[in-house]
Amino acid sequence: MTVRELRQKYLEFFQSKDHKLFPSSSLVPYDVTGRLDESLLFTGAGMVQFKPYFRGLAKPPHPRLTNSQKVVRTGDIESVGNLSHLTFFEMLGNFSFGDYFKAGAIAYSWEFLTSADWLGLDPNRLAATVFEEDDEAYAEWSKNLPPHRIFRLGEETNFWPAGSFTNGPPGPCGPNAEMFYWTSDTEPPPGAPYTVEDFLRDDADGKWLEIGNDVFIQYEWKGRLRNPARPADGYVKESMDPLPFKSVDNGRGLERTAAVIAGLKSVYDTEAFIPILEKISSLDRSDRSYKYYPEDAPEARAMRIIADHIRTACFCIADGVLPSNTGRGYVLRRLIRRAVLKGQRVLGFEEPFFHLLYDPVRESMNGFYPELDERADVIRETLLNEERLFRRTLAQGSTLLQEELLQVQAGLAGELAFKLYDTYGFPLEVTQELCAEAGVEVDLEGYEKAMAGAQERSRGSSEMDTVYGAQGEPLLLSISSNATTQSTFVGYDRTEHVSELSQISPRFDADGRTTGQFQIALNETPFYAESGGQVGDTGVIESDEFRFRVTDTFKEGGFIWHDAVLE
Repeated sequence: MTVRELRQKYLEFFQSKDHKLFPSSSLVPYDVTGRLDESLLFTGAGMVQFKPYFRGLAKPPHPRLTNSQKVVRTGDIESVGNLSHLTFFEMLGNFSFGDYFKAGAIAYSWEFLTSADWLGLDPNRLAATVFEEDDEAYAEWSKNLPPHRIFRLGEETNFWPAGSFTNGPPGPCGPNAEMFYWTSDTEPPPGAPYTVEDFLRDDADGKWLEIGNDVFIQYEWKGRLRNPARPADGYVKESMDPLPFKSVDNGRGLERTAAVIAGLKSVYDTEAFIPILEKISSLDRSDRSYKYYPEDAPEARAMRIIADHIRTACFCIADGVLPSNTGRGYVLRRLIRRAVLKGQRVLGFEEPFFHLLYDPVRESMNGFYPELDERADVIRETLLNEERLFRRTLAQGSTLLQEELLQVQAGLAGELAFKLYDTYGFPLEVTQELCAEAGVEVDLEGYEKAMAGAQERSRGSSEMDTVYGAQGEPLLLSISSNATTQSTFVGYDRTEHVSELSQISPRFDADGRTTGQFQIALNETPFYAESGGQVGDTGVIESDEFRFRVTDTFKEGGFIWHDAVLE
């Protein structure tokens, strides 16, 4: 069964159970009412757009829905490159809003997995885990599985979101039951008590591989940030109240389930990745395919990283996310640069290559996501420009870093890591990755101290002429003393023009920090502003001190304003 056949079969199964088909939402986490979910960078689960339905704040078009949701998860980027982790994947989902609950959800999951009319998996190779306090879910799974293949686990694995029973984040939540498949060539030991660790290893070599998750949404977790200046410190619990009704959010990773059904060891062996890996292999001057290398070879791992990251990059750009120094754009930039670094240093790709992988991504999706076709030119151009920019950055900073690595034995000084960032635009993650190759750790505490010192010095200078970038670095902008009080359009006969900066307005996040997004006005501009049904121009505004990517242009108050992202 191919990936696209599995997707179709899943949707058909739940439509046969009176679920209405619902489209995937954007990777930018907007809910069904059009509200941006400020607690998330990306849509990381199928239920994100349905939060108003779970809360009873909006009425769903039907009490039962099903879809295939595109998802980005970035919490374990460093694990990508093994045989199972992905940053982008499709989440097959079925949802009940005040309709069936635990009994119905588990019965549907079991039928879909084991029935000969659907997936036909061997029941003797299936296991389940439930929340340690959820007797009801345990009893339902006991109708299908023997006791030695049902495990009670804690909130970090079996309460969704992970750890939210005590630590948040705020939002709809509840216990969950996960389904696992025995991936080894051997039979599961009959009657043997498995250990908890058997279900905590998220890779094919761990024998038990998760292929589904029924979340029983029944509470609203309420809390406040422990430290608003440091969201990573987590939340203080205020209450966990019952929702107006009980609901179900079932999700299973499309690519992983396809690999299990086909008896494959890795998601990268499915046709979701084969066209991409074949294209990467064709760029290798040695003409060696992905299968040529042992699975643990650096070249094979590099190809898997590139194949994963190009899918994430294409879908992010298709949904309007552009590389930048903050938020979603920063994650996208990090993924692109990590992939380019692997292509250049491990596979020896001397010329820009990342944009060439767009076509196999589109091919592997077979038209299921039309946004890939609709924004093809933007995707290719963004990938190419970002790689060119990064290759220049690498060339400027690599020499200094390599010289320093020859001198150090234990660790790279934080001050030097910050200098590479501050002077050459070297992201910290790139410095860490290059140092890891040499067996050297970066002094992160020293890096943070150097960053804080630079910020303090910058704030002591003229605030009138300073804008702070997304990571807190100073971006010095000298506003022209000849700046006018309006903008003049000069783009009738040109697409490039040397102009003077009139005004710049940074956008701030909830903590008062700049987001990397700005609105810029120039004395004269070749950018056409949105008018009469024609969309605003896009392009680049740059000088020796900065570079902005313009995403839109509009008129207001006599000025032509450019929505721009700092690069």
